[in-house]
Amino acid sequence: MRWWPRRRKAAGPGQVIDQYGVPVLAKAAEQFADLNQLGTYLSAAGIRVVDPGVPLANYSDTAAAARVWETQPSVRKVVDYIARQLCTFPWHVYERVSDTDRRRVTDHPLAQLLGQPGPGRSPSRLWHATLVDWLIYDRWCVQVLPSADTASGWELRRKPARRFHVLADDDDQPMALYLISSRGPAQTVMLPAPYLFDSGYATIGADGTSPMTTLQQILAEQSEAVEWRRQVWRNGARVPTVIERPADAPSWSATAKERFTAAFNAFIGRAGQAGGTPILEDGMRLVTVNAFNPMETRDIEGRQLTDAEVASAYHIAPELVGAREGTFSNIDAFRQMLYTINLGPYVTQWQDVLNSMLVPMLAPGSNLYVEANLEAKLRGSFTEQASLLQTAVGAPYMTRAEARAVQNLPHVEGTEELVTPLNVLVGGLASPTDTAPKSEDQPPKALGRLRLVKAGRPDDLGTFDVERDAFATALTSWAQRQADGLLDRADAKADGPPDFYDLWAASSPERQQQLAALIQGYGFRLAQVGAWDVLGVWNPEADGWDPAVMEAWLAKAAESHAAQYEQAAYATATAAVREDGDWRDNLRDGLKSWVVGAAVRAVTASTEARSFGSHDAAGASGLTHKVWRTGGKNPRASHVRMNGDSVELGQTFANGLRWPGDANGDADETANCNCRLDYTREGG
Repeated sequence: MRWWPRRRKAAGPGQVIDQYGVPVLAKAAEQFADLNQLGTYLSAAGIRVVDPGVPLANYSDTAAAARVWETQPSVRKVVDYIARQLCTFPWHVYERVSDTDRRRVTDHPLAQLLGQPGPGRSPSRLWHATLVDWLIYDRWCVQVLPSADTASGWELRRKPARRFHVLADDDDQPMALYLISSRGPAQTVMLPAPYLFDSGYATIGADGTSPMTTLQQILAEQSEAVEWRRQVWRNGARVPTVIERPADAPSWSATAKERFTAAFNAFIGRAGQAGGTPILEDGMRLVTVNAFNPMETRDIEGRQLTDAEVASAYHIAPELVGAREGTFSNIDAFRQMLYTINLGPYVTQWQDVLNSMLVPMLAPGSNLYVEANLEAKLRGSFTEQASLLQTAVGAPYMTRAEARAVQNLPHVEGTEELVTPLNVLVGGLASPTDTAPKSEDQPPKALGRLRLVKAGRPDDLGTFDVERDAFATALTSWAQRQADGLLDRADAKADGPPDFYDLWAASSPERQQQLAALIQGYGFRLAQVGAWDVLGVWNPEADGWDPAVMEAWLAKAAESHAAQYEQAAYATATAAVREDGDWRDNLRDGLKSWVVGAAVRAVTASTEARSFGSHDAAGASGLTHKVWRTGGKNPRASHVRMNGDSVELGQTFANGLRWPGDANGDADETANCNCRLDYTREGG
C-alpha cells in the first residue's frame, strides 16, 4: 500500500517529495506498518502528510475557490456584501471592574492594535480580506508580530487562506498550522503560537469546508448558462429559424452556397447589414422552428435564482443583495435583523477568537475583553436618535453650540448653555414638540387601543364598511389640511414658484410620523375586523390568537403607506409648477387630485389590513387553505377569473399576491381592491 502522496517530484537518493515540496525520508516508511502511526510520526517531525483516506483533490480547494471568487458574480456579490458590513465594525476594549461595572480602555496596546493593526494598513482593509478568506475557504489566519512602527508595538498580518492549512490530531482538534511560502520550504508551526485563526467544520481534519464545494453544482449550472448565452450572442442567433429550399430546386454549387451563406450571415452577425431583411432566392422560405425559444430560457430569473441560493447559503436575506424584490416594510425588517440573526453568529465567532487568543497574548492575567460595537451599525437616523435621547433624558440634551457644530456652522458666543423651555419640567414633557396635537388632527375616540381580550369580538368594533369609511374620511380630511397649509405658504411667495423642499419636504419626517400613526390606528381596527370574521366561524374563543401580535407588522405597513403618500404629494406639487400656465392654479389642481386620491389609498390600505388580520387569525386557528372571493362593484377582470381559487395558507395566488391588497404586489393588482378571503381546514 502506498503511503506517500500521489504527486511526486524528482528527489535525491532515499527521498521523496510531497505535493508541497517537503522532502520525506523514504526509510521512515519501513519503520511503520500502520499508516496512522506513520502519519503521527511525520506530523511530529513537522511534515504534513495527507490523510490516506482523503483524496488529494480535496486539497485543491484554494485554486477552485479563487476561480469562483473571480468568475461567479453571485458569490462575489454576497461574500463582498457580508465582508463589507462586518469589516467596518468598531472593536472596543473594556475592563471588567465588577459584575455591574465596565470601563472602556483606549490606551492599552490591545486597543491600539485593533485601531491600527499595522503601519499604513486600515483595520477595515485587513479584516475585509480576512473575512473573504473565511467566507470563501471556511478558514482564516492572522499572525501577531512585534512592530516598531505602530503605537501598540504589535502588528497583525493576514495569512492568505491559500497559504495555510490547519493540521489536526485524531480527534480533529487543531494541532499545528501548515504555512506555505513562495520563498522557501513550507513550515509547520505547533500550537499554541502567535497566530489568530479559525476554521469551520470538516468531515475529516480541522481545515474547514469551503461553501464553494457545497455550491459547486449550482455555480456550475450558472457558468454553463452564461457560456451558452455568450455563444448565442457571438453566433448572432436572434430567432430560431431555418431556411427551406424547394424540393425541386437545382443543386447548389459549392461557390453559390458559400456566397449565399456569407450574404445571409451579414444580416444576422455583426456586419453593417445586421438587423436588416435578407433577400432570399426564388422559392426559399424562412421558417420558424419551436425547438428553441430564447424567451423560454428565463436567463434573468436564472441569475436571480443563483443569487438567492448563494445568499441563502450564507444565511442572508436575498432582498438585501437585490436577488429578490422587497418592499419598504420587509427591507427595513431585514436590515434590523442583519446584525442580529444574520451576521450575529459571525460577529460572535470572530469576537471569541479575539478574546480567547489575542487577549491572552497582549494582556495575560488581566480583566480585559474585546467586544464589537454593534450599536454603531444599529444606530438610527439623526431624527430617530434625537427623539429617543430626548425622551430618555426627559429634557433637551444639546446646546445650541453643539447643534451648530452638527450643521458645520461657525461658533457663536453665548450658545454654550443648555436651554430648557419653560413648558418642559423634570418628569413632565421631554420636549416642547411633545405637546398634544390639535383636536382636528386627533383620531376619533374609537381609534384608541381596543380591548385585547379573547372572550369575544370587542363591542366598539364596527363592520368593515363602517371602519373603512371612517378611515377614508379621516385620511381625506388630513390630506385636505396639508394641502391647504401648503397653498397658504405658497401664496405668500409673490415673486414666483416657491422652493417646495423648504415648504414641504423639510417638514416631511414629522408629517410622515403623524400620517403613519393615523394609518396604523385605523389599520389595527380593520385587521381585527378581518380576524374576527374568521374567529367567529372557526375559533370563537380566539384560542392561540392575540391581536397584539399584529401590531408590529401593521406599524411597518403604515410607515410604507405614509412614505408612498408623502412622496406622491411632493411629486404632484413639483410637477404642477413646471406645467404651462399659472403655477398657483396648477398647484391647486394638482393638490386637489392628491386629496381625492386619499380615498383610494384608504380603500387599498383597508383591504390589506383586513386581509392580513384574517390571515393571521386563520393561521392561529389551524386553517390550512385560503380562497379568493372577488368583491366590489367593478372588479378587475383578473380578480373575477380568480374568484373561488384556493391555495395553501402559506402560498400566493395566481396574481402573485398573498391576500387582497398585498403591498408586495403591483398597484395595478391592489389599488382600490375590495376582494376578500375565505378559509378552510384540510379534511374539515
